[in-house]
Amino acid sequence: MSMARVTQQPDGCFYFGVNWALTTKCNYRCTYCHPDLHNGKIKTLSFEAAVAFVDKVFAYCEARGQLPFFEFGGGEVTYLKWFGDFLQLIYERGGLVHIISNASSSLAWWERYVSCLHGASLSFHVEEIRDKTHFINVAQIAAACSTANLHINVMMLPERFDECLSLAQQMRDEVQCSIALQPLFHGFGSGGISGRFAYTVEQEAVMQSFTGNEPTKAIPQPRGVMLVTHQDGSVVRKTAFDLLVAGETNFQGWDCHAGIENIIVTFQGEIYRAWCMQDGPIGSIFDDILTLPAEPTRCRTTICQCGIDICSTKARQAVISKGARI
Repeated sequence: MSMARVTQQPDGCFYFGVNWALTTKCNYRCTYCHPDLHNGKIKTLSFEAAVAFVDKVFAYCEARGQLPFFEFGGGEVTYLKWFGDFLQLIYERGGLVHIISNASSSLAWWERYVSCLHGASLSFHVEEIRDKTHFINVAQIAAACSTANLHINVMMLPERFDECLSLAQQMRDEVQCSIALQPLFHGFGSGGISGRFAYTVEQEAVMQSFTGNEPTKAIPQPRGVMLVTHQDGSVVRKTAFDLLVAGETNFQGWDCHAGIENIIVTFQGEIYRAWCMQDGPIGSIFDDILTLPAEPTRCRTTICQCGIDICSTKARQAVISKGARI
């Protein structure tokens, strides 16, 4: 790997990322997802507890001169009864919200709340999808919102690869958004990725080359796009998906700024630097004050698979001074 640094683009410096797993309840049962992501066994936080932590995040960000950027996933967050009110609360305070959803909630839900979103990542799960037309209609609602980014991940199950590709091609024709053919990983949702599913050389090439029709919207991009500095000094702009699909996400031995630029929150309310969960929990949403690390950690993970983890600033050595914004 010729990369020397992976850093936030300028938009990212003004936001503090909170990737929050809100609920284990989901109407899908995908075979490649760990049961904890859909079995509903972990009790979902109350609306009051969630709002109390949001207050702490806003206070933390205000002291740093930043705004919070929340990314909510599950489970299927749109099925939480209080989630719409929660979105509106954060939106009215000036925070940004991005959600990960399977798009199965009603068109009425999306029409009502899409204006509160900064972005949505819609996941197409070929095993569980009940209505492809409904999925596309939801995507069109999100794509039409001038203040929200839309991204679609097509989860590429190897034995149904051609079916997934056909749907991605249809969406590219009918929806203006970015689209990624998402490779699957063993161990997803268990806290430890053990490797990619097996794909043919041809399938790997298709996943790397496929693109959607990404529109240009005048809204910030807090996460997802990185500046990659190579050892020869050249700098290129890459998305987290670009790095993932190219297999360039082994940062073992690098200094990682997860926990400084962003945190993750588990279903139980524990706070970690990143979804690799190395170094153990660094706090809880129930703590009186949000106190987080000021120094990077040395990566010990061979596969950085989650987008928010990939998007934390990383360097082969400690060349990024404390508090610097690049």
